[in-house]
Amino acid sequence: MLRVVGKQHAQRALAATRQMSNSSSTSTAVTEVVHPAHQREPLPAEVISGAPASLTKRTVRIYRPSNNPMQSGRNANLKWRLDFDALEKGSRWENPLMGWQSTADPMSPVRLDFTSKEDAIHFAEKQGWSHYVQEPQFRVIKPKSYKNNFVYRPGKIPMVHTK
Repeated sequence: MLRVVGKQHAQRALAATRQMSNSSSTSTAVTEVVHPAHQREPLPAEVISGAPASLTKRTVRIYRPSNNPMQSGRNANLKWRLDFDALEKGSRWENPLMGWQSTADPMSPVRLDFTSKEDAIHFAEKQGWSHYVQEPQFRVIKPKSYKNNFVYRPGKIPMVHTK
């Protein structure tokens, strides 16, 4: 059985099977060559990217952003967001001209959106970033009705003060 993905891997697998068949003609060998993109384990991108260790050894937060309070739609909170935690000790300072907060962290404005939590976790693991997940807190809406203001309830009559 030979499972091959990609032209270069096919050539390598063919050469490997020829060497194995020449060395022992009586045994049957099972060779499986899998392209690195199709591996189950995520290949760390820090090996390939060449980015400095200060960018690859970061902690990221994966969360579901809250709804905009000015909008009533719920479609905006179907995505998961990944953003970087702030760096410690001296990464922020006050700008003397305007008094604004300044930072030397190039990754602070970066936000990545994903369709599922699993995609965001897989991406963070592949980049070599440690991560933590903040689960969303959903609001519980109690059903209310205007007619319940006038329903008879036995017992003491509630006193309503208007002034």
